[in-house]
Amino acid sequence: MKKIAVCVGINDYPGQSNDLRGCVNDAEDWSKLLSGTYGYAVQKILDGAATRANVIEALKALVDEAGPGDRVAFTYSGHGTWVPDQGEADESDNRDEALALVDGILVDDEIRLILAKAHPDASVSIVSDSCFSGGITRSFLKTQRAAAMAEADGTKAPIPRFMPPEDDMVALRAAILPVRHRAFYPESTMSHVLLTGCNATEYSYDAHLNGNFNGAMTYFAIQLIKADPARTWRDLHKALRKLLPSTSFPQSPQLEGPKGRKDRPVFT
Repeated sequence: MKKIAVCVGINDYPGQSNDLRGCVNDAEDWSKLLSGTYGYAVQKILDGAATRANVIEALKALVDEAGPGDRVAFTYSGHGTWVPDQGEADESDNRDEALALVDGILVDDEIRLILAKAHPDASVSIVSDSCFSGGITRSFLKTQRAAAMAEADGTKAPIPRFMPPEDDMVALRAAILPVRHRAFYPESTMSHVLLTGCNATEYSYDAHLNGNFNGAMTYFAIQLIKADPARTWRDLHKALRKLLPSTSFPQSPQLEGPKGRKDRPVFT
């Protein structure tokens, strides 16, 4: 049985105003957990290496290598964003969610098409510690972030992991659209399990916890898994929701996927 994983973490984005601080740590921590506890062979894609081409190639390799009974995991920590729906009207909010990579975006439709080629008897697990909220303009986010950073003397303030669209007018138009109540894919058609850091109207936060920077969801999820590596995805999600949202991190982790997958031990 193969156990293969890709862990992506991006702190260093083009320009300084978009940089994060805990995403590389997230990828390193997921990698250690997956390899040390669950026996996965892990490929890490960090910072400048996290290009569209490299991440797509890694995702396709995961799918191509996984056969019946094999286990596949993909973790992403970095900015999330959205774009107006580029294809058919498959999004209830007329937006495509996307991972914000160092040289462009990877839209949810593209990820869905890649995962659709996975063997139906392979176990696929995805963890995304980023966010896709759209009801905010680019200029407001910059102001909010600058104020938070100044308040904490530029070192430890939580930072939203959301990168608004480059076009402010696109952001303003799309901000009035309703947001959907799912992340990435319709749950009814999913064959994999997906754990995300927040719901569609919230942010996932880059946080300073226990002396290190991490995503708040990633930090608590890994602590919970270490305490009980045999816990199911459903149990993990319930335990996470006792910790998040909190006053410091107003985000609500989401779990999506078929019932049978949610009730299996994590990463199995």
